[in-house]
Amino acid sequence: MRRIIQAGTVATTAVLLGGLALAAPASAAPAAAQTVTATYDCGSYGVTDLKIEASAEGGVGSVKVSTSGGLAPADIPADSVTATLRLERASGGTVDFTGTANEAAPAGQPLTVGPLTAPVTAGDSLDSYIPAEGSDVASLDLNILGQANTCKAVSKQTPGPIVF
Repeated sequence: MRRIIQAGTVATTAVLLGGLALAAPASAAPAAAQTVTATYDCGSYGVTDLKIEASAEGGVGSVKVSTSGGLAPADIPADSVTATLRLERASGGTVDFTGTANEAAPAGQPLTVGPLTAPVTAGDSLDSYIPAEGSDVASLDLNILGQANTCKAVSKQTPGPIVF
């Protein structure tokens, strides 16, 4: 009887250890892509619904942002937009996603920028950063063809925050 119990214990231990050996570390696994939208006021360039597509891999978060309308009165060549998207952590503070990458866009047409990257940790919950009334801090900083433009989020993300 004792040998049967020992054999059962050894078999159970082997199955558990085998399962652990096959499991990848959480930080190495890519997070599933998520898509959210939020409304941003870009001053003289108008109000746009910003679509944010986010994912993460190896502790680096990546976002791609697309406008619902045109933000520039001229054609925008590829990789000519520098952007910083500021998102707010549910646990406090902000995360700045930055980069210089965009698809070419004709004047007055929607613009897609990214990937913009920032360090993230598993469990980070990020939502639109809505600056305090009268603040000069932006939710989205854009430099398009040498022209600086700032946008402020006026709504939280739908369907909810991005969770890495």
